[in-house]
Amino acid sequence: MSPPLIRSDTLSMITVMCPSVAEALSFYVGALNFNIRCDEEINGQRLVVASPPNLTEFTPMCSLRFVEAKSKRDLAAVGNQAGDHVFLQVESDDWDTVYDRAKSMGIKILDKEPREEADYRAVTMVDPFGNRVNFIEKTTITIGKVYTKDIGYQ
Repeated sequence: MSPPLIRSDTLSMITVMCPSVAEALSFYVGALNFNIRCDEEINGQRLVVASPPNLTEFTPMCSLRFVEAKSKRDLAAVGNQAGDHVFLQVESDDWDTVYDRAKSMGIKILDKEPREEADYRAVTMVDPFGNRVNFIEKTTITIGKVYTKDIGYQ
């Protein structure tokens, strides 16, 4: 009998439908400090991919791919990627800097004040298209915890 296969799967990319890649980059790169990993034309279509800062290839990572909505179906998905729920959770070990930058840029933040839990701070922001993004202070003990306490903004 052969040994069991050991898997190491990683979520690598999420598509964000948007009316404007420039608006997407303003929020995700400008406010959240993501890095552009790719911006090129392939087979007549623009491929733009951004990732959280300081990722290294040997750690699990996920990037965002920004696609300009053109079809009726694509346009219907803009701002409604997750329905009435949080679309993305972004965790940062430089929470204060990013939070202050987002406020100074006028990013819509649904919380009047950051949610302060015993072991992290969080706010829910809205990207330029209406998608909700939980922005969380990253600590070793918070990973995944916020969704169990997620506030339903409806």
